[in-house]
Amino acid sequence: MARTGRPGAVPGSPDRDGHDGGAAPELSTEVVHDRLRRAILRGEFDPKVPLSQVKLAARLGVSRTPLREALRMLQREGLIDSEPNRRVRVAELSLADLEQLYASRVLLEALAVRLTVPAYTEADLAELKGALAEMTELTGRDIDQWEAAHQRYHALLRKYAGQRIGLLARNLSDHTGRYRRVYMAEPRAWSAAAQEHAAIVDASTQLARHLARTALTLIALFDPEHEPTPVREALRLVTATAPPP
Repeated sequence: MARTGRPGAVPGSPDRDGHDGGAAPELSTEVVHDRLRRAILRGEFDPKVPLSQVKLAARLGVSRTPLREALRMLQREGLIDSEPNRRVRVAELSLADLEQLYASRVLLEALAVRLTVPAYTEADLAELKGALAEMTELTGRDIDQWEAAHQRYHALLRKYAGQRIGLLARNLSDHTGRYRRVYMAEPRAWSAAAQEHAAIVDASTQLARHLARTALTLIALFDPEHEPTPVREALRLVTATAPPP
């Protein structure tokens, strides 16, 4: 039988030029981080169950080195909890995290809308309405597809806010994704979200009220006795300083 490749080469071993003889290259730390981050934000891991690094490495097809660094990056983001000599876990949902995330979004995204809307073109408005129509069509059906359209919709609302504001707002929106999925599991959430997203086009204060409503609904589910001061104060600051229509 004819043999191919370098004589004596072991399948998958590097040749003289440093190539890997056909084996897939190792995923970078950044790719591993992005894949794990998406899985966490989609709620694919149970926070009560420790993460096995051996199983994660096998799932991703990577060695432990990029996996460990990716987990450290996720820990710095607040998505992973880790204690000395213990396995890592996905950070649990919490009232404190929920309040801080949504209070920050109320303030930052209301500002982003005020900076963006005056710069809108007809094409921008058409794209915004297209994203809204897609969200409406997906209402009550596929949460992953709805979430993709939802992210595009909010990205358009901060399109001209500037790179730094846009980056901060997108990161906050990503982190609220886990809470948003809990909210969308409520029976009336789909219809409420559809009405509020349609109204957001008209004013930045509507966006602030929409975000605050989501947070307050979730807080009531977590702890009905809790006083959501950060969210209420953020909403008060935005609505008190809103320019006249």
